[in-house]
Amino acid sequence: MTTHTAGGASGTLETLTAALGNDVLRAVLLPEPSLPVGGIRVHEPGTAQSPGRGDIVLAIGMDDVTAVTALLRRLGGVAAAVATKCRVQDDADVLRAAADSGCGVLVLDEGIDWLQAVALLQGEIARHAADSGPEPSGGVDLFELADMAADAVGGPVTIEDPRGWLLAYSSDQTGGDPVRAETLLGRRAPTGFSQALAARGVPQEIARSEGPVVVRGVAEGAADRLAVGLRAGSFGLGSMWAVVSGAERRQVTAFARIAQRVAVHLMRRRTEDYRTHRVEMEQLAVLLHGGPTVTGSGDSIELPRGAHWVAALAVAPNDPSERAISRSRLEHGLALMQRSRDLTVHAGQLSNLWYLILTVGRPQENSAATVRDWLRDLLDDGTGDRMPTIYAGVGTAADDRGGLPRSRKEAERALAVARLAPAPGAPLAFEDCWARAALIRVLDPTVVADLETVTPLWRLREQDTAHGTDYLPTLHAWLEHQGNIRTAAQRLHIHANTLRYRLTKIEQTVGINLADPDIRLVLALQLKALDPA
Repeated sequence: MTTHTAGGASGTLETLTAALGNDVLRAVLLPEPSLPVGGIRVHEPGTAQSPGRGDIVLAIGMDDVTAVTALLRRLGGVAAAVATKCRVQDDADVLRAAADSGCGVLVLDEGIDWLQAVALLQGEIARHAADSGPEPSGGVDLFELADMAADAVGGPVTIEDPRGWLLAYSSDQTGGDPVRAETLLGRRAPTGFSQALAARGVPQEIARSEGPVVVRGVAEGAADRLAVGLRAGSFGLGSMWAVVSGAERRQVTAFARIAQRVAVHLMRRRTEDYRTHRVEMEQLAVLLHGGPTVTGSGDSIELPRGAHWVAALAVAPNDPSERAISRSRLEHGLALMQRSRDLTVHAGQLSNLWYLILTVGRPQENSAATVRDWLRDLLDDGTGDRMPTIYAGVGTAADDRGGLPRSRKEAERALAVARLAPAPGAPLAFEDCWARAALIRVLDPTVVADLETVTPLWRLREQDTAHGTDYLPTLHAWLEHQGNIRTAAQRLHIHANTLRYRLTKIEQTVGINLADPDIRLVLALQLKALDPA
């Protein structure tokens, strides 16, 4: 898995190791110190690999000198260097293999986590790549790059994210077509056009191609186009489109070169955004478990206004090297996943779990689905290939910081249910599994009294208190009489139709399905715990 590709302009092995310093990454041997670094690749044993000549291969979990020597010989003439934590400085076989193969040897300090190493290397590669263009990176934004691409090919340009949402466009509007006009107005490629592209396999062709692809005759009224994928290694960042017909080779080449700069810009922007929102462990613990900063005293993390969802992620218990690879993929995905204008993600790690706080700035009815879709895309690694070892659970929305501990508990409980499956699936929402999550916890008698924080009965109590309804005693009587309407109504001294009406209102008020036997069982257990008599 390559974590970044920068088109050969991302600095050299010598400048990269010098920038990081010996305290982080020590260069043991560099047969070609001036070789440009193009990316980072995690070594995955037993899989076919094709690293680029400028790739640094991370030998995660490889602590055997013999294995490192074999890897160096296998990568000779292909990769730029191998990075390892194995103490190989004085091993003659390793040094000889490196010299013979022309593959450098880098040793990572024991105190540096592999995830930190990926972030540091990726940041340095991005900085060198962005600073190497004709114009300073800081002075060129996506719209200016779109203008440059439009000038190069002689047609208007749009830059889109992986879902077709518009990121930037060129200022010259001449030569466009109805599809482009609708894209600019709707801020997204028209649905019909996107469906026509998908039917012809164009997105897959763009993703596979190393250069621009000519798109012709896709839909009625759509002009010919030149499209190129924007990637950080195998991770899709989006695409760039030009409305142009019959582009010359030099124009196509220039378009592809600018696309590389656009990809670097997107990668750097996303990486910097992720670093900004990477939460320190202590701050994360306070946010998710409650503490002084939640009540307003002391320094705190600035969370934007909106609705907050907590997600808990866990790596399946495989061997250490596979776990390290999965964690590296997750870190990479978090750094490069596209955020929308209204979605902010804070991430951090506590113990063996990753926690994400996903904030939707302007929450709507479908915001929870938006959050789950984003998580699903994260675990798809941006390439359509699901991370096979990452389980995920998502809590319900919290309106403010004070609700984060509750959402965190719900996410952990949903994660516990998700981990019962033989293999990871889509992120599991607590609202879809709370009954089973409660049943799992009820197996431990010490947590029976805690059921009130699991089920939605607290909302019924609030409803009864605020509006003078009798939903809680109604539900209790109905469950005690095993759903028998007549006997429960007699117990409550109400008409059977009144009971039926109340049960319907209870389902609507708290969003539950009383026909579900698991839900009825958990509600009965909680009511029994609250009122043993």
